[in-house]
Amino acid sequence: MIKAWAFEFNSILSPDRPDFRDEKQVQAAFVANLAHIAGLEKRGFEGVFFGEHHFINTMNPSPHLMIAAAAQHTKTLKLGVMGTVLAFHHPWRVAEELGMLDYLTEGRLEIGVAAGVPPEFLFVGIPQDEVRPMYEESLDFLDKALESTHVTHEGRFWEFDELPILPPMKKVGRRRKWMTIYSAGSCRIAARRGYRVCTGVQTVENATKAFDAYREEADRIGYEVGPEDISIRRHVLIADTDADAEELFQATQPASLERLAEAFAPVNERLQKALGHGAPPEALKSGLVDAASPRRTDPGEEHLPDASKLTRIDIKDVGPLDDEYIFGSPVTVAEKVIDQCRSLGAGHILALTLMTHTKRDLARHYDLWEKVIPILRTAKVAG
Repeated sequence: MIKAWAFEFNSILSPDRPDFRDEKQVQAAFVANLAHIAGLEKRGFEGVFFGEHHFINTMNPSPHLMIAAAAQHTKTLKLGVMGTVLAFHHPWRVAEELGMLDYLTEGRLEIGVAAGVPPEFLFVGIPQDEVRPMYEESLDFLDKALESTHVTHEGRFWEFDELPILPPMKKVGRRRKWMTIYSAGSCRIAARRGYRVCTGVQTVENATKAFDAYREEADRIGYEVGPEDISIRRHVLIADTDADAEELFQATQPASLERLAEAFAPVNERLQKALGHGAPPEALKSGLVDAASPRRTDPGEEHLPDASKLTRIDIKDVGPLDDEYIFGSPVTVAEKVIDQCRSLGAGHILALTLMTHTKRDLARHYDLWEKVIPILRTAKVAG
């Protein structure tokens, strides 16, 4: 079985360039987005994941709030963040909010973590060489909070003695901790901590190396994993025919990439400014685009991009686009998703949409998902 999830990177549902200072446009987008999420439940999606980004063109810097709002519009849809950027938050606040969300969603919460986009930390003065250590220490705290209502922690950044964490997170009968990964090294960390994994903006070949490391590390420590623990994230475009999908992709993909570049322009500008003032190479070493963190954490990972040599965020520098975009008729899309998932041993697809669809094309795209999801659910993926 392959489960389909929507990945809602941006709250805007418009092919035009949005004006994030236009109150009416922003209000309409939030209303439309919540209605859209409720519709995903009726179409058979397993759940929705939101991303966390700051200081770029997005209306969703606090995805936990989106989960709370979406919970009131849905009944069965699982809701989560892929992932919460831990270094931006005090760990006890993250744990408290997750506890609240567990009850607001009635147990449908998915817990996802990410190291984040390093240049975003430049805006708030968090030293680049502290981002990864803060992330890992926050993970230590969060893992304790998932198991106990009182947490004692002594680390480099925080010290707590029997800190009450209320409300407690629910004990649920499924694995629901996710980590955004890119390299074999980050996959091994996820396996040791008992997290499921998700990657994106990466070739099948490179993702295979990462996921193989995940399975190898899990096997080494006796942690049983299978397709249910592995997910890929892709841009998906569905039209009535393959020809229609090809035409629509060619018409919208360049504009979508252009808007993405515009979204990251403030981050690029801040990064260039920092580099111009003698920022250390570590400013780029801990990742670029959310889940896609091109860090060579293991020997022999020369196939990954060398982040230390990049001076701007460019999605084309993170990985080739051939495997990233899946488009076609419902049958073709289902076949392509199944092919990638079987190659990777993945039991989940997190689907993004291009940012420049018209409302009509977007509506048809989601109508056609109703033909894709049943095919995916009957597909078998080997562990």
